Amino acid sequence: MPAMRGIAGAVIGHLVAAAGVAFAVASLAFVAVQMAPGDIAFRVAEARYGERISLQTVDQARQMTGLDQPVILQYGRWVGSVFTGQLGRSMISGREVTPEVWQSFQTTMSIAIIGVSVALVLSLMVGFAAGMRQDSIFDRGFLVVSAVLSSVPSFLLGIILITIFAIGMRWLPAAGNNLPGYAILPSCTLALALLPELSRVVRNAVVATMQDFYPTYGRIKGQSWLRIIFTHALRPTLVPVIAYFGPLVAHTIGGLVVIDVLFNLDGLGTRLIDSVLAADIPMAMGAGLLIGISVVAINGISDVTVRLLDPRLFVAGHQP
Repeated sequence: MPAMRGIAGAVIGHLVAAAGVAFAVASLAFVAVQMAPGDIAFRVAEARYGERISLQTVDQARQMTGLDQPVILQYGRWVGSVFTGQLGRSMISGREVTPEVWQSFQTTMSIAIIGVSVALVLSLMVGFAAGMRQDSIFDRGFLVVSAVLSSVPSFLLGIILITIFAIGMRWLPAAGNNLPGYAILPSCTLALALLPELSRVVRNAVVATMQDFYPTYGRIKGQSWLRIIFTHALRPTLVPVIAYFGPLVAHTIGGLVVIDVLFNLDGLGTRLIDSVLAADIPMAMGAGLLIGISVVAINGISDVTVRLLDPRLFVAGHQP
């Protein structure tokens, strides 16, 4: 029961944190637009009316978008709309923000789910192989390669993949999300960005686990490596891996912004940057809100999963 209360408390805590972080990110997007040089109303009118822009159309845009009101009232109106389940309308297109950012969210999540899944599976395979053969040639080679890969930024990994598979071999599309196979290169870029650190965590966890009593006893009894892994090593290894996995993936959400722009995807990263540059306050804050919620949700899922795998760690109030 103490463990279940700890899990319930963790869920509630993460829900509260999600609201706080989401509003913080959305507020930063609001401030970024407000601090941009130039008159926001002029930029909105220019986007809406093009060459027909005039002082009258600028004033109309200012009144229609509520930019004639004090900044604090603009922010308060947006906060109130969030609690009613609406994120307002785009200042540029006039369309509802909610379906627009939701479509971008789906694009980003499709890339994230594929990339994270590939990274997790490969890191478990490679990390277990290196950890079970500690100090072997394979293990040392793995440590060198992972150190090199971890020093390469995600945008450079993406450029390398585009150069090889899109420009050189012409197997895959280089950009956009309207062609078949569009998700492969962005997902592989994300997976390669996550793989080095995550596989090292798996390897170190396996090395520590294999020094415990039960795996050692299994080797003495002559059990196969496969049985030792699934019976004695897998679950203890997953606890530190998942504990590290959540914050790592949440941190990589920032990398998804770069991946969106690099591969010209209609994801949350592109949506956020374009809306800030266009001074589209509701769209920028809507995209920021979803990014904030995603970061905290990933951390929350990781935390709760660790508690379910080993509740004893949290009965005493300690985390791995």
